[in-house]
Amino acid sequence: MEKRNLVFVLLILAIMGFGCTGSKSSTESAAQEKKKLIVYYSYTGNTKFVAEQIQSLTGADIFELKLVDPYSAEFQITLSRARLEQESGVLPELAEKIDNLADYDIIFLGYPNWFGSLALPALAFLESHDLSNKTIAPFVSFGGGGFQNTVADLKARYPNAVILEGFGVSRDNVSSSQSDISQWLQRIGMIK
Repeated sequence: MEKRNLVFVLLILAIMGFGCTGSKSSTESAAQEKKKLIVYYSYTGNTKFVAEQIQSLTGADIFELKLVDPYSAEFQITLSRARLEQESGVLPELAEKIDNLADYDIIFLGYPNWFGSLALPALAFLESHDLSNKTIAPFVSFGGGGFQNTVADLKARYPNAVILEGFGVSRDNVSSSQSDISQWLQRIGMIK
């Protein structure tokens, strides 16, 4: 009879232990189980640096936005072209689309701040892909403008999406931003 009681007590303890599986909050667990994709456009490499840091910390899939007709390496030529595209409302053509976007729950969307909003290649992505009902974590690199209208523009375009707190970094601080990126990912529940 004692063996049976001991087995019963051990069984009860084992069952109780399964309910206490660790220190992850249910929000963190849920975010870590969802499929994540990093989509970014980088002109100078700053946004790419942040995207790669996010990938190394979260294990998310990654997709770089590239153009059929890439911008010039010369900044003034790119600035003139981008301003003309913005004024005319003609967005640059993306070289590839993401065919399996429906497979992803969380989209990290990275872009430089151009003219107070998302860089035109990121806007082209938003034109050609539907992020409704997705969770979007924006990240932006900038010269001095910060987020400006980028998050407001995202919210206006996708009122049914969940827009998380964004991450912004100045071009002067990108190379030393690893700790800030990690802290941001912790705050939004993507890593513990």
